Amino acid sequence: MIMERSFQKADDRFEACAAFGRMGGPLATDGKEMVGIKALLEWAFAVEKADLSVTMDHSELGGYGYASSTAAIMRHEQLGCRIDGGGKSDPHPDAEAVADMLVNCASWSMAIRVAELSRAGRVPEWDLGQQRLQPRAWSKRNHLGQHGKTEVCRVVEYVQRGRQRRREDLWVPCCWVPSHCQIAAARRDYLDWWGALLELSSALNGYNFDKFHLIDRMPPMTPWKKAA
Repeated sequence: MIMERSFQKADDRFEACAAFGRMGGPLATDGKEMVGIKALLEWAFAVEKADLSVTMDHSELGGYGYASSTAAIMRHEQLGCRIDGGGKSDPHPDAEAVADMLVNCASWSMAIRVAELSRAGRVPEWDLGQQRLQPRAWSKRNHLGQHGKTEVCRVVEYVQRGRQRRREDLWVPCCWVPSHCQIAAARRDYLDWWGALLELSSALNGYNFDKFHLIDRMPPMTPWKKAA
């Protein structure tokens, strides 16, 4: 009886999991998995190891004509050279379609950025931590610990008991870390990445994937805003 119950629970778990695909998305009636653009990118670049391909312009890529080591390897392969060792099967056609469309929708630098983040399963680091006030510079550490480096704030001259005296008032200059500029830059970087995903999702809308249905699911646009 106990054995039958355990088998029944295993069957129930299997039926529950069978309703979801490899990337965790629900399955449609035709067996294709329904995923958002972020999950699709992570599958294409992290699982299928898709590569970016583009006709590279030297004016866009700079000095040696290569935007990165990945671009350099691609260029060598176009010239008939291939790195020795390793080897892998070709990516799934769906993954190649995603990579090609990414290159067409975004700048080369943004395409590389999106691909690298997708391979790592990450998003741009928009959260730099809570702002804190700390000394702008630190003194040398000693047996008492480390303290903020002091500077002369003002010089006060006064007369005491008929003698001219001079006193230096010290202070510790402080700053906010991370700064407002750093926070704004991190959020702009996230929004640029989010916009690239939105444009790619729109471009792939209606594309007939073999394994997926692309649904209207985007990462949060402004994750730093607390829900009301």
